[in-house]
Amino acid sequence: MGRLQDKICVITGAGSGIGRASAQMFAKEGGVVIVADIIAQTAEEVAHAITASGGRARAMTIDVGEEDQLRDMVETTAADYGRIDVLYNNALFVNPEFVMRDLDFLKFDPEVFYANMRVNVLGGVLASKIVIPHMLKRGGGSILFTSSGSALGGDVTAFSYGPSKAALNWFVQSIAATYGKQGIRSNAILPGPTQTASKKAWSTPEMDEAFLEVLNVPFIGEPEDIAAMAVFLASDESRYVNGMLYSVDGGQSCTVPFVGVTRKLLSGELASPATMPA
Repeated sequence: MGRLQDKICVITGAGSGIGRASAQMFAKEGGVVIVADIIAQTAEEVAHAITASGGRARAMTIDVGEEDQLRDMVETTAADYGRIDVLYNNALFVNPEFVMRDLDFLKFDPEVFYANMRVNVLGGVLASKIVIPHMLKRGGGSILFTSSGSALGGDVTAFSYGPSKAALNWFVQSIAATYGKQGIRSNAILPGPTQTASKKAWSTPEMDEAFLEVLNVPFIGEPEDIAAMAVFLASDESRYVNGMLYSVDGGQSCTVPFVGVTRKLLSGELASPATMPA
């Protein structure tokens, strides 16, 4: 028996990256996976790959910013399978042109802000609103969100993306507080740098070297590293876990900010105070 045996699992943004890795891992653990993505071709490819390897999956094309489409996704799944056990709100707003317009606070663009909020926050919040009545009828369920470490502190860029994830975290914990006693758990994963296709598209070797400097593991994470946490949170193994924001970031957030300077000092790359000239 798999860890998600026969659980009906809906995953948004499942056509690539973390969503794709999660869909494949959920299926390997026995789950029935609804592969939802805004790009029909990628959703179909992931679902086909799962079924070809013996798993159970169905593709759905959906824009999570449209409430009617979310409702159709949830109601169709519930009608066809009788229930929904897991909702993984993973869809992310990705638009390279908008990202380039989100770099300078003095050029803050409300259009970029609203686009991020529409997908990164409202998409998951509305999907949860629609799925919760179905979970209540069954006596519970697990709702997951992909958030970001960008939500945990100030930054010098991403002035729309970071706030969207911070707002999402509030809803994650509020859903847990509101429905936890009725058996519904709500948790979030906050990935660190992860080798998704979208990350590889803008990253450079120099940036990867900088990422490795702040990570406390000797590598940059893969989508499967995030998916592994998603499987745990979707499974009954995490039945006593609710309202948590899990950093899966290679230890990036576990240190004081100046640890890199201290490392260089201890390694001799920087002169120690005792040997520095007056």
